[in-house]
Amino acid sequence: MTFGRASARPEATAPAELLPPGTPMAFRPGCHSVATLEGFYALEAIWRQLTASTPASTAFQSWDFAVEWLNRFVLARAGGATGRFTVIVASESRAGVIGLAPLFEEHSLGQSNLGTTLQPFGRSHSMETLTDEPIAILRHGYEHLAARMLMSRIAADGRNEKWDIAVLYGIRSREKASRASVSLSGRLDTIEVTRLRDLPMTLPLPASWPSFESRLSKSMRDNVAYYPRRLTREIGRWRIHSARSPAEVAITTEHLIRLHRQRSESKAGPSHRNHLPGETEASFLGGWFQRLARRDQISLVSLKIAGETVAVQAFVEARRCISVYYSGYDERWRQYSPLTVITAEVIREAIARGFERLEFPPGESAWKSRWGALSEKTVDEKSVYSVKLSALFRGLARRLNQRRLWRAENPIVE
Repeated sequence: MTFGRASARPEATAPAELLPPGTPMAFRPGCHSVATLEGFYALEAIWRQLTASTPASTAFQSWDFAVEWLNRFVLARAGGATGRFTVIVASESRAGVIGLAPLFEEHSLGQSNLGTTLQPFGRSHSMETLTDEPIAILRHGYEHLAARMLMSRIAADGRNEKWDIAVLYGIRSREKASRASVSLSGRLDTIEVTRLRDLPMTLPLPASWPSFESRLSKSMRDNVAYYPRRLTREIGRWRIHSARSPAEVAITTEHLIRLHRQRSESKAGPSHRNHLPGETEASFLGGWFQRLARRDQISLVSLKIAGETVAVQAFVEARRCISVYYSGYDERWRQYSPLTVITAEVIREAIARGFERLEFPPGESAWKSRWGALSEKTVDEKSVYSVKLSALFRGLARRLNQRRLWRAENPIVE
């Protein structure tokens, strides 16, 4: 396995269009590593075609997400990223490319002395990931062959590389399992650990809004009708606005970032994590949203009262699927449940536009299940651990460091 590295550290705000576009690539059967910027950009046509062939693909597997992740995080060396990356490509004689796994190198826990992890794009231990769905793209009908090829290449390369852990996420199991599994390589030099991870919670969309509404619980049907009426009765004029053009998306993204951060700082109600803590995350969001807007694949839906934007929810689109993304709202309007109002309007519009499903981030929670969203634990995260002596010592150091950090964050009160 070879890695690519930028010759000079680029500015985080540099537009990706200025990087070398490359040329179309062809691959012989087998697994290959693409590790230069020219090679990465030459994968665009293959990448788009592969995601188009995947029935359940989402915007988080898209070429546009990967480009922004590469530029804003990997090449900018955000968090513990070293700037090195590789894309493993699996190719089959008849079907052509059947799998892609974009990976980058990260200092474990952000510290160079604790070894390195080969991470999928979209996953990190030392910076905000901005997605719960790290990238692994497998051609429909070839998922298990592609997964075996990619994992075999990672394990084989582990004997010659400096990383301690390599992770591949997004492989759907043939059979449901109830717990993690561990296997040792034939050469006894790597250990493969498979863990179950949640898929997004999925809400199938029927042909009409009345049909959808009839599936909701009585309390949820009441809420969907109650909050808009309450807004009108107590506030007066209000409206829902959907930003889709690049210009409107740019403006509304700023509102979203502000309201998201404001909501995370609120002491009222449940606590909310700040997914946009710094300029790196904000610039990623702005860059990716602009790419989506140019392809008409995003809606930033706002609740406006007296001309003021008081709540924003982002919805990103892929083929026949809308994914619920980050949100924020002004706590002054919390009693009107602004995100319930926004989500109901988006579901109405999605049904009218013929979308088949709405996806919420992975993980069971009431705010998703009350809409009727369902979840299954049918995706694997595979980790390959090196058992070289030096890697084992670094692994012990990581474990001790993690325990120290946990104790610092969770002090025992006598």
